[in-house]
Amino acid sequence: MPSFSRPSSSPRNPQGPLVATPSPEQASPPRWVPSEHLSLIGQTGTGKSTLAAFLLQGRRYKVVFRSKPDTVHYNTDRTVKTAAGLDDTRYDSFTLVPRYQQQAREFRLATERVWQQGGWTAYFDELFYLSERLRLGEPIERLLTQGRSKNISVAVGMQRPARVSRFAISESTHVLSFGLEGRDAKELSYATTRAVEDAVKALPHHHFVWFKRPRTVWVGTLDVRAGELRGHYLT
Repeated sequence: MPSFSRPSSSPRNPQGPLVATPSPEQASPPRWVPSEHLSLIGQTGTGKSTLAAFLLQGRRYKVVFRSKPDTVHYNTDRTVKTAAGLDDTRYDSFTLVPRYQQQAREFRLATERVWQQGGWTAYFDELFYLSERLRLGEPIERLLTQGRSKNISVAVGMQRPARVSRFAISESTHVLSFGLEGRDAKELSYATTRAVEDAVKALPHHHFVWFKRPRTVWVGTLDVRAGELRGHYLT
């Protein structure tokens, strides 16, 4: 079973770059480093899950909590149906896909393993569903508020910030958002800055804002074919 020291003691290849290197003419995006949390906001079809999978490529020790079917490939070592599958030390990264009736139980057990072992990056693909439908708000909140001390990174995906606790966004060092309007854009500004609100209202399709605390704002897109993030900083 992995422990808090596992990331530094494993004999496998070291952790790769946290984001792909942009082409020379592009401004390099912010870096997402271990123990920092990240929020991803976007409606269905914007590319949120694809962007999440791209960013997670750089994390060696990761668990993807997959609660909905889609075609996105998260490039983990193994897909498992139960939290006990995470105990297999032959593998460093997992996609957890429980049966529908077992989601609440297995996700809860897995968050406990992430908490006890430390050193993991945990990605929760639909925060509203996990928190409100499966009642997993408390264990996810613990990872967000206390996980940094155990070198845990949490990444959460959501469609509408107005439907989830602002707390998740406020605990994130990095907030990435595709286009939003109205109340959702306003809610995002409360947890970030007015510049972010203005930017998300004017984004082209498949473009997103990357906000890094305290006030860095980068706007760009993921070029899937090239495997690059392309964009620029707002001044």
